[in-house]
Amino acid sequence: FLVGHGISSDGSYDPGAVSGKYEEFKIAKEIGKYAQEYYNKTYSEQADLMNYKGNLCLQDRINKCQDNTYDFIAEIHLNAGGGNGVECYYKNGNSKGRKYADAICDNISAVLGVPQRPNWSDEDGGDKVKLAEDGTDYFGIIRRTKPTAVLIETVFIDTPSDLKAVKTASGQKKCGEAIAKAVASVRGAKKKSEFEEYRIQVIAKELNIRKTPKFTKKDIVGVIKDKGVYTIVAEKKVSGILMGKLKSGEGWVSLRSKYVKKL
Repeated sequence: FLVGHGISSDGSYDPGAVSGKYEEFKIAKEIGKYAQEYYNKTYSEQADLMNYKGNLCLQDRINKCQDNTYDFIAEIHLNAGGGNGVECYYKNGNSKGRKYADAICDNISAVLGVPQRPNWSDEDGGDKVKLAEDGTDYFGIIRRTKPTAVLIETVFIDTPSDLKAVKTASGQKKCGEAIAKAVASVRGAKKKSEFEEYRIQVIAKELNIRKTPKFTKKDIVGVIKDKGVYTIVAEKKVSGILMGKLKSGEGWVSLRSKYVKKL
């Protein structure tokens, strides 16, 4: 995720569009922060956040996206000019970019309750291409970077109804998470399991396997005697003792240190 604006090529501060006390860069960077936080907390692959401190001008951001480090980038902005709604630009002819743009617009529109800007090519709008006079893509972050890239115009900062949706931390979080979910859906990113499995080495001569994490004799369904290595996929504390569920599905074992060692 990239944050638009923050600094100009001459080193001066570039706030982007401004409406009263609200600045595009300051809102966009928080949306980007929430997008990255949600993505990294929820999905098995990790996303970076670039230019949160506003220390990278456009050329710097482009330079960081000209190799194989990333396979997708999304630069976050707020629009201006008296309109309303969300739109997202993608590289002309890039079908993958259009999928990202379409999903992002759908999610932001639904979560923030803003319309999608007309694009004259499908029913709900939002995803679109902008070309320069020479027929190339207008935005440098799209035209001059190697990965599939989109530029997100989340809402109009100078339209009160749009600004209301993102001027608070709550609105910025909703917008950021909507972007993260859209990106993940297009990428087919897998969600992290709530529990990260790990391995144990049995060190006891015998370790009971129980059908459930209980301690009644009738609950014992087997015994481990090989001092082997096993994978734990869930934990539960019963009567102060931590129990672990075996990945094999055979049952639960005690995780007390005199019986097992975590690897």
